[in-house]
Amino acid sequence: MLINFPYIQRNSFVHRLDPRAKFLLLFAYGFAAAETSNFWFMFFGFVGAAIYYSQAHLKWSETKRAWIIIIILNIVIVFVNYFLSGGAVVQGVDLTHQHTLFSIPFIGLRRQLLFIGPAPLVFSVESITFMITQGLRNFAIALLAVPLPFTTDPGQLGITFKQMGIPDKFAYAIDLSFRFLPTVARDFGTTLDAQRARGFEIDKLRGGIFSKIARLAPMVVPVVIGSVIGAEDIISAMELRCFGMGKRSWLTELHARRVDKVFITLTIAGFLVVTALNILGNFYTQGFLHVLHTQGIPPFLAP
Repeated sequence: MLINFPYIQRNSFVHRLDPRAKFLLLFAYGFAAAETSNFWFMFFGFVGAAIYYSQAHLKWSETKRAWIIIIILNIVIVFVNYFLSGGAVVQGVDLTHQHTLFSIPFIGLRRQLLFIGPAPLVFSVESITFMITQGLRNFAIALLAVPLPFTTDPGQLGITFKQMGIPDKFAYAIDLSFRFLPTVARDFGTTLDAQRARGFEIDKLRGGIFSKIARLAPMVVPVVIGSVIGAEDIISAMELRCFGMGKRSWLTELHARRVDKVFITLTIAGFLVVTALNILGNFYTQGFLHVLHTQGIPPFLAP
């Protein structure tokens, strides 16, 4: 709740890029990455996303809080998924003939009663490759998503989705959702300063977990009530202006440059190529690129 994504005005390639191109790149890569678990596809996608992120010229001090959350969340997702599945969930690979490296005693899920018990945790070439692929996929998507709020003018968010074909109501709802988190963070900071001025020491809460949650009420209740009141004020203002009764006009309008059109064209073409390969079965056991079925693992690692 304390993470705020402020817009940073800077003259970079990503800053100058049309917002529609940024969102389209994120959505296209996200859907394309979900269609395959090939290691090399994810690796080159990660490299491309890293190059794209570097062109935003964002400093670590500016995005540190966001990246800390993303890194922790990604590690938890990848490792918890591996431990819960016992290394037996690998997309697009036949694990009946996996190349096991070693295994360790572990507690896993079972089909018998109690549904939990001792089970070996298998580490194979296929499962480890899939785990690394998951991490690359998540980090690549994050590298494309993080620059969006930092390089896109908040005043252009609504019109961006409107000109992408989304109705006014949904476009404005997305615009408000991007503004909600900074607003809550601002209200939380204001409430925290006010409570500290009254002698409330949030850093010295004592007792158990439930006791600490109960003592946080002077912080949580004002923020929640303020958010509800603010939402009602926005609703009332929109109703007074007859929002949704007819076609809406927007103050700004986006005009794609030649480089934006080329970027959008390449993004759509890349997504269509990956989708076509998937439909034709090239990520499975048939098709002229059926080698992708093996996750791109070199033959000397999985002979």
